[in-house]
Amino acid sequence: MLTGCASSKVPLQPQIPPLDSSLAADCSPLPEPPDGDYDELTGWMLDVIGMYGDCAARHKQTVKLWGAL
Repeated sequence: MLTGCASSKVPLQPQIPPLDSSLAADCSPLPEPPDGDYDELTGWMLDVIGMYGDCAARHKQTVKLWGAL
């Protein structure tokens, strides 16, 4: 019986593709809110939402690639 075990192949290790550098990048620090008027604050909020969206998209892509392994 042991002879059957001695001839079995070693299981293959899955190949992990290198992580795209854009996916590994840290999220940008969020800017401080302005002391100005409502229009400046609105522009700041839109910038923060855009920055968060970019970072969240990179995170989602990383998780998707990791799950595919």
